[in-house]
Amino acid sequence: MNLPPIVDAHRQPAAPDTAGEFAALLASNGVQRTVLVQPEPSDEATNAALAAAAKDELVAAVTVWVDVTSRDLGKTLKQLERNKKVRGLCLPAHREEDNHWLTQPAVLAGLREAGKRGLSLDVIVEPRQVPSVRDLAEAVPDLRIALAHIGSPFIARSEREPWGVHMLNLAPCTNVSVKLSGLVTLDTEPWSTAHLKLFVEPMVRLFGYRRMMFGSDWPNHLSVASYEQVVQATIDAAGPMTDEQVADVLSGTAVAFYRLD
Repeated sequence: MNLPPIVDAHRQPAAPDTAGEFAALLASNGVQRTVLVQPEPSDEATNAALAAAAKDELVAAVTVWVDVTSRDLGKTLKQLERNKKVRGLCLPAHREEDNHWLTQPAVLAGLREAGKRGLSLDVIVEPRQVPSVRDLAEAVPDLRIALAHIGSPFIARSEREPWGVHMLNLAPCTNVSVKLSGLVTLDTEPWSTAHLKLFVEPMVRLFGYRRMMFGSDWPNHLSVASYEQVVQATIDAAGPMTDEQVADVLSGTAVAFYRLD
């Protein structure tokens, strides 16, 4: 199968001394564009990610953490809008003890404001919080949401419920897409494509290829798999696919979601 030019829709910032090495790695795997995701709840980390994205031609879009409950949110979003690479926000909701943190009034108000401005949301959750993603999607229908790591199911424990039911309930929310990212690190060591497929196959049926996108989650995967292995595992776990479906997963969905064209 001849792969299309790949968009890596979920990568972390690269340290200055590894940027060149990572660029070569992307080129050798046919990756032409990336989405830089900054989930650390820190203004310093966000500023560093924005600075790195400005210098990296392979970064086509960036999503960053901001305090969505801040009184200065409007000012912050206005500043972000001036950056041509900024496409949205990223919230590490999995760090919150409250399963419904995403729909707390202050958070909801901030995300409504982001949605009005055309910004998207990358959100990282645990299975316990997937219902809150559905509630958010229904409450703010003009907010495009990318669910990282297909909701972080407990793949290593082969625990498909209640995550599976939560995802079934989320799927009708058409403003939500899912990222096939971080899967190898969620599995046991050594990981297995056949095992990953048990979790990816239901996502194919629920969301379809046009709402699924590849993300390497680089560099988090490096302890268990190479970049090439992550790409192939994604293709195999989501397959069998037609060339058009492969193109959706490896680039088309990300291009549409992040407005890369």
